[in-house]
Amino acid sequence: MPIAPRVQKIVVAIHGIGNQLHSDTVRSVASQFGARYDPPLPVMPLGYFDIAGVGEVDVRQLDLPATSPYTPAQRDFYSALGFAEVYWADIPREVVKQDDTLEESKAWGLSIVSRAQAAYMLNVEERKLEPADFSLAAGVVEEIVETVAVMQSLLAVAEKAGIFKFDLAPMLRDYVGDVQLVADFKQHRDTIVFRFHRVMERLVALATERCQCAPEVYVVAHSEGTVISFLGILQALSMPTVADPKDGKQVISTDWVQSLRGFMTIGSPIDKHILLWPKLWEGMQLRSEVQGDTVTQVDRPGGALTLPAPIKWRNYYDYGDPVGFALDTARAFLDHRGCRAFEFDEHADDIGFSRYWLPGKAHTDYWTDSEVFGHFIDNVVLGEKTATPPGDRRARGFVSTAIPYLLSFALHLLAVFFIYKAVTASSDSGAGSASTAPEFIYLTRSVFALACLLMGTTIAARIPRLVKARGTHRTGAWLRWRIVALAAFAAGALLFWFVLVSGVAAFLASPFADILHRDVADPLVGKAVFVLAGLVCALSGWIAPRKPHWGRRMLVALGTLMMVLIVGVRLWGDLAGKPLWPVVLGGLFFLYAWWLAILIFDLAFVWHRYVRNSVALDTLRAWREERRDAQPRPIMSMGSRRRSGP
Repeated sequence: MPIAPRVQKIVVAIHGIGNQLHSDTVRSVASQFGARYDPPLPVMPLGYFDIAGVGEVDVRQLDLPATSPYTPAQRDFYSALGFAEVYWADIPREVVKQDDTLEESKAWGLSIVSRAQAAYMLNVEERKLEPADFSLAAGVVEEIVETVAVMQSLLAVAEKAGIFKFDLAPMLRDYVGDVQLVADFKQHRDTIVFRFHRVMERLVALATERCQCAPEVYVVAHSEGTVISFLGILQALSMPTVADPKDGKQVISTDWVQSLRGFMTIGSPIDKHILLWPKLWEGMQLRSEVQGDTVTQVDRPGGALTLPAPIKWRNYYDYGDPVGFALDTARAFLDHRGCRAFEFDEHADDIGFSRYWLPGKAHTDYWTDSEVFGHFIDNVVLGEKTATPPGDRRARGFVSTAIPYLLSFALHLLAVFFIYKAVTASSDSGAGSASTAPEFIYLTRSVFALACLLMGTTIAARIPRLVKARGTHRTGAWLRWRIVALAAFAAGALLFWFVLVSGVAAFLASPFADILHRDVADPLVGKAVFVLAGLVCALSGWIAPRKPHWGRRMLVALGTLMMVLIVGVRLWGDLAGKPLWPVVLGGLFFLYAWWLAILIFDLAFVWHRYVRNSVALDTLRAWREERRDAQPRPIMSMGSRRRSGP
């Protein structure tokens, strides 16, 4: 369908990471625009937006019926809209098929840690970090990759059960692969950015020819697509032409940027790219001068370029999104280079919120959020100054934060259930039984009590392994995190102590009554033995070498030893004439479920401590921009919003 002469506002969608479908992103954007007024316009099939081939240019309009209940102003708005897409997923797809270019996720992550260490050593003179701290970070990277693989297995079970579907591991692989391609491989990056320029140049030329007017262009970018589009916009502001990296003779103009009116970024990792790959942004002449409403790029080679108005940039990010953040570094980058081509206020235009239930999945939930797109439409496309930005949804932040810890606790419950059921089944009363197993009605309460103690042990052992809390400058941090660890263990131990019924405690303590030469098993002895065993395991995290997997192995090894000792003493004499394999199998299931629970707790803690609360980005920013060590983040600030100074 050819573009109508009245189409003046062109909305260009650019997708993010992953193996995207042709036209899927532009359809999502068009659907959000089409649902702005009631009743919403129909969602069109992908074929409606299909064009001749990759990199080709055409514009699609909304399917506006001839007769409808819309006001004249609403009909004019819909009629003036056209939609197009910059599609680049075919480029990384071909690289992946070759299977000889991209680095494996874990190895690439370790190279990021190495770059961060080099930046620290080069920029910070009064250093507080030690080589062991970067070894800790490398261990965390390895553990994240391992945990994501485990999480994907659990999510596959949830999918088969019909609960929900979310491909976490493919998202990590796609993100790592696409970021590698854009950040580290110049030829591929230049090819992708040149395609962006070519589509934008042709769209502006097409719209200008058809409507015989100056078109207004709005870019809607997601994830890694925000980096590509931002690079393209900055290149257009700083140079008059760009050349095809595959054919240097093909040169196109970048004057299309004069038609750019709005820039919407959702789930954007631009800050990460500026901090980790500073060379991507070198050599750009971005200094601007503002006169009235116009902005002039005064240092642009070949003559100054004048924009009729600053580009209205709005960034949206959910606190549960592992990729998208506030773009403080991007603003500082533009300010440092004197670029005033963007209207991008720290408070009004960089909008964070808690709106989505599932952490991780939040990265893709923007596409179905009418309030996010509604704000951009009203505030930027329609120019309504009073448009209300999207805010938090009730309970989303709390639930999103709690979900991974609840999942870890559920696995602790499962681990305890395996070993508890095996032990009680092998101790059922009968001939030759040395003790009487607790009744089945106590199962739920007993498993919950033991799981609380085990969870407290895990937290107390793992937190010291996952934070920087050693060294001459970290006495306060050392104390704070160990108080947190001890408090977690104390909470789990208290719940265990008061929830576990006396009959079950007596059952657990009966072998120790024989050892202590008592006629009656003391429930307090049974409880004390388990609390002491948990404390020994918890303290392993305080003395283990400073690598996450070492601490985890020591914790599981001590847990295995304690389990063998306690279960062995408990069942000594009860297994006469009974098979041993149910207990061994229950013990193996216990260890496996506990290991998974530890992995998920580690991932959740690292996510909330270093990613969700922007500690890692703030630290990199302090190293590169202020050439100083970052200050420790107080524990109470871990629940605060992600925008914070370094």
